[in-house]
Amino acid sequence: MTRILVPTALSLAMLATALSPGGIRTAAAQELSRLERVRAELPAEAARSIERTLAEARRLGLPTEPLIDKALEGAAKKVQPARIVEVVQGLAERLRHAQSLLDASATPSDITAVADALQRGVPDEAVRALRTGAPGGASIAASVHTLADLLDRGVPMGAALDAVQEWRGRAKNALELRELPAAVERLIREGVLPEQAAAAVASAVRDGGRPAAAGPPPGVGPGKAPGPEKGVPVAPGKGKGKGKGKGKG
Repeated sequence: MTRILVPTALSLAMLATALSPGGIRTAAAQELSRLERVRAELPAEAARSIERTLAEARRLGLPTEPLIDKALEGAAKKVQPARIVEVVQGLAERLRHAQSLLDASATPSDITAVADALQRGVPDEAVRALRTGAPGGASIAASVHTLADLLDRGVPMGAALDAVQEWRGRAKNALELRELPAAVERLIREGVLPEQAAAAVASAVRDGGRPAAAGPPPGVGPGKAPGPEKGVPVAPGKGKGKGKGKGKG
């Protein structure tokens, strides 16, 4: 029954399928089966609390599948029932907040991806920026996930957002978007600072290339970190002035 309550989130073809008698029965049967598993795995009071959370999520048009997944995951890991209820309620709140950051065309996958990104430290402003820059109302699920991956690799928010926006501006496919974090990580391993690595990847995309083709910035070779710029004083005791002929006394 969840899909019925998602407003304008599906394409016409998907909407027709979801609203068909067969589609409704299948979705309802799948959710009921999973709810039965929750009831079987958890004490009655915990299961009832989760069902109330699910009912409220349906009322708000939120995806319920992640909530059931989280409950079943907790049960499988033998987490205390009270903690499972708390985690499921927290996820429901993040889904609600994610929905508030998106527009009416947001799909369940968009809402779920944004909720996950919020948990990983992506700020509201970045989500709004991605939403505003989405070409033709396209899904932002892959973009916000990639942004979170770049932040995990130490890329500053501004540089990470620039790299993702550069890709979106060039209308590359989702496969190439998933290459962004890997390309940045490769450059970081070669000694490039995270911000410089993200800028190099964004430049490669801007020039019409793929993220994987990005090379280190000028002056930064593979296997070495950026050295001091020309004309910048070197700290005493470091660099060329240290060596033979400078013994004691």
